[in-house]
Amino acid sequence: MMNSYIHRPDQYQKRCTMQMYRARQAGFSLIEVMIVVAIIGISAALAAPNFTQWYVQTQLRQTTAEIASQLTLARMAGMNRNRSVDVTVMNSGGVVSLSAVTSAGAAVINTASFPTHVKSVVGTPVTVSFSSMGVRTSGGTGVQTIGLCDTYGRQYSVTIVASGKVNWSPNTSGVPCP
Repeated sequence: MMNSYIHRPDQYQKRCTMQMYRARQAGFSLIEVMIVVAIIGISAALAAPNFTQWYVQTQLRQTTAEIASQLTLARMAGMNRNRSVDVTVMNSGGVVSLSAVTSAGAAVINTASFPTHVKSVVGTPVTVSFSSMGVRTSGGTGVQTIGLCDTYGRQYSVTIVASGKVNWSPNTSGVPCP
C-alpha cells in the first residue's frame, strides 16, 4: 500500500506565504505607536496646569483646616491647664508657622510649619488669645479672622468667635491677599 499523503509543493508555498503574512500583521507599526504617544503627551500637557492648581488649593485647604484644629487644641489645653493661651500665626521668610504658649510661657503645642505653596497670612502676625475658660480675649467682641493665601491668590479664612469657637471657610474676610 502506498502512502496516501502526497507532498504538493504548491500547498506548502501557500501555507508559508500565509504564515509570513500573518507575522507581518501582528503588532503595531511604528507610526501607530508614535501617534498614541503624541496623543498621551498632549493630554498630559493640557492636564498638568490644572493638576498643579488643584494641588496648591488642596494644600491651602489642608493648612487652613490644620490651623483651625490647632487653635481648638490650644483652647482646650488652656482650659485643661486653667491658664490663658496665646496662639500666634505668622509668615516668616515665606513660611507660615503657628505657635502656642500659656501665660506662664510654657509651650502648649509644638510649633508647626505649613506647606510652601501657602504664601501669606493676612495681617501677619496674628495672635489669638484664649482665657482659662476657653473664651477668646483678643480681637474685640466681634469675630477675629485669620486669612491664608496661596501662590495663585486664593484665600481661605479661619474665624474665631468671641465664645472661642473656631471655623474655617473660603475667603470670608474680604481682605485681599498681600
